[in-house]
Amino acid sequence: MVDRDRARAPDARSASTAPVSVENARAMGDAVRAERESRHVVRDATDRRVVVTRSDVDAKRAIHIVDCARCVVEMDASVTCAKVFVERCVECVVVSAGRVVSEHAEIWDCEGCVVTFKRGLGTIQIDQCREVRLEYERKGFMGAVVFATSVGVRVAFADDGDGGERRRLDTEDLAPGDHREIPQFIARFVNDELLVERLIRGKDEYPTTERELRESLGDALAREHLDTAPARAELRKDKGNAAFKEGNYAQAVVHYTEALELDPSHVVALCNRAQCLLKLGEHEKALADADAAVDVKSDYVKAHFRRGLALHALKRFQEAVRAFEDTLRIDPKNIQAKDSLRVAEYAAGRAARES
Repeated sequence: MVDRDRARAPDARSASTAPVSVENARAMGDAVRAERESRHVVRDATDRRVVVTRSDVDAKRAIHIVDCARCVVEMDASVTCAKVFVERCVECVVVSAGRVVSEHAEIWDCEGCVVTFKRGLGTIQIDQCREVRLEYERKGFMGAVVFATSVGVRVAFADDGDGGERRRLDTEDLAPGDHREIPQFIARFVNDELLVERLIRGKDEYPTTERELRESLGDALAREHLDTAPARAELRKDKGNAAFKEGNYAQAVVHYTEALELDPSHVVALCNRAQCLLKLGEHEKALADADAAVDVKSDYVKAHFRRGLALHALKRFQEAVRAFEDTLRIDPKNIQAKDSLRVAEYAAGRAARES
């Protein structure tokens, strides 16, 4: 039986809905850079064996194996490291015999690799990989394997009693999802059975599975919670609003874009992203968002107004005049639209005289 803490879905702390200030974002960026610079890196090893020992790394440093080919990288039993990264490796064998403090490893963009675990690990994250095999000395060493955009992900257990038969995780019958997000799957032992399930995000962004929702809420309530994309889009929009208020327009665009990936018809996110793009001087993109917002909700005042601002910035003054007139037809008392209409009419007249 697998330890319950290891078998649970990945940590969702990064999905917090609290806004991040510019100062905090910079501090987080500095921390990420410092962590990367501290890693013990095994790079460009080809056709050879590399052994990592405790003299190379400590509990605060990660091991990063990158751009290696046809090599064997061994982390011996004396090693204690913070985390393990395997990136862009081809036909390599990685043996992890030491202690990983975070109990987390990431495998990205690898092909034809085998990773052997001689101790337990909580979560293995696999992305954009082809034909990757995880080999565990014991079933109990496997926590959760989370994978996406990968083909040929297999696991094997030396103590399985079947000669270490390899089981493929990414089978064709996995749920394809609703295509608003890249499908992500989790494999783990549940009641001594190896289950592969699609990960979904609850309204609070916490990762779970349909089975867990049904077990905790019952079938009726679970159905209501299965499509959480609109609620999560609202949370991303709120993050965008917080970034906008801080003047961090580029970050706000990121959050509004994430909201629109979840709910492409979110008219407020479209309009707010248009406003950010205007601030950033991306006038064509702002116009495209304003046009899309009008298509979604033809009587939305802000959509017409931001469309007018984008057209004016593009020196398409006569079209801007019509956009501000459309704004005033919906909201005749809109002072900003009245002022903008006067400016656009003056600019359009001057342009006509000069042509």
